[in-house]
Amino acid sequence: MLLQFSVNNYRSIKDTVTFSMLSSSKNENSFKVKKYNLLNSAVIYGANASGKSNLLRAMAFMGRIVLNKTKVIQSTDTLPHDPFRLNSSTQDASSTFEIVFFIGETKYRYGFELDNTTVYAEWLYADEKGKEAKLFYRDSEDEEYVNKHKFKEGNRFFDDKKLEINILPNQLLIWECDRTKDGIISKSILKWFSRFNLIDGLDHGGYISYTIKKMEDSTFKNEMINLVKTADIGINDIVLQEEELPKEFFENSPFSEEFIQDMIAAKGNKIPIVKTFHAIFDENNNEIGKEIFELDDEESLGTRKFFKMSAPILNTLQEGKILMIDELDASLHPMLTRHLIKLFHDKSINTKNAQLIFATHDTNLLKPQIFRRDQIWFTEKDKYGSTDIYALSEIKNVRKTEDFESQYIQGKYGAIPYLGKFEF
Repeated sequence: MLLQFSVNNYRSIKDTVTFSMLSSSKNENSFKVKKYNLLNSAVIYGANASGKSNLLRAMAFMGRIVLNKTKVIQSTDTLPHDPFRLNSSTQDASSTFEIVFFIGETKYRYGFELDNTTVYAEWLYADEKGKEAKLFYRDSEDEEYVNKHKFKEGNRFFDDKKLEINILPNQLLIWECDRTKDGIISKSILKWFSRFNLIDGLDHGGYISYTIKKMEDSTFKNEMINLVKTADIGINDIVLQEEELPKEFFENSPFSEEFIQDMIAAKGNKIPIVKTFHAIFDENNNEIGKEIFELDDEESLGTRKFFKMSAPILNTLQEGKILMIDELDASLHPMLTRHLIKLFHDKSINTKNAQLIFATHDTNLLKPQIFRRDQIWFTEKDKYGSTDIYALSEIKNVRKTEDFESQYIQGKYGAIPYLGKFEF
């Protein structure tokens, strides 16, 4: 589970900012891990271009680096790097990422500093019994260290005479240890990051492939249908059918290139089509049959989004993962957005302590009945274009029963656009 994330020099984030899922007290929207109360959800507000998306992207960016999604293998391969570009001191500087999280009862703190050619620093600490132990530490300008007892998988890379970790400068030690047979800790950390996912609420095509794959499991599909039915959008059933189409069709399809290639290899020029069933009634309002709609052609944008988002949300809840959603409210009715959030707050549904972090402009959610003060975060840019973040709980004199929505709109909490006067 996620406890804390820090980043600097990434996109609109210049100086170090820290986002936390730590709750100030035990409450209905949190769960306990050892002595810590962690939040089941957090929401991020801010003006357009204030950095809401960049905070979520920074977390996802760190995940992609750790999982080596860009396939950095050889010494000449470049690392992804996206620094703050509005200041001459940061344009060519390195970026730092650090995350604190739990695997079981053990709290880990892992981070690194890098640019597009070099990992300048990397560190891993573990806390099992209330005291943090250093597992390894890399620094291109300092003595390096591997704990030979607690992090045995790193021993083969460590020269204890020169106090150096011998790997390529563009590699993470966590990658190298994962390739060893005894890389137990490294493998568990990589597995944790694989359960830490971001989806774009504006890009339905980005996760339709995943939703269709999950529908092949009949049990999971039935759970999806049950969730869609609770949304009261008139759908009684959902089926997945294959239709044969010309290969030219795939050029404009919403599916990912990887999904298309896998599908063509397995089934030729057939494509899965999602169809929904709606009840037909006679003049006396008696149900007499079913009408079939094609999801992408005949259902509303909000219905399509709710359906496509149902798979990653259900999977997150079932497996206790962490899900980040940018623009959760886009195309959704406020009550549907609230409906999805309540799934993470319902202890009978969220039995694995899944966590939801999302960005939105929907101020209808700013209610003390939905979110506590420590669940509400704001992003705001200064006059130099740099993003800062802060929680509502950090603002003085805000009562827990206050009308958060009206106070936010009035500008009491900041993080709103300041609109200039336009004249011809």
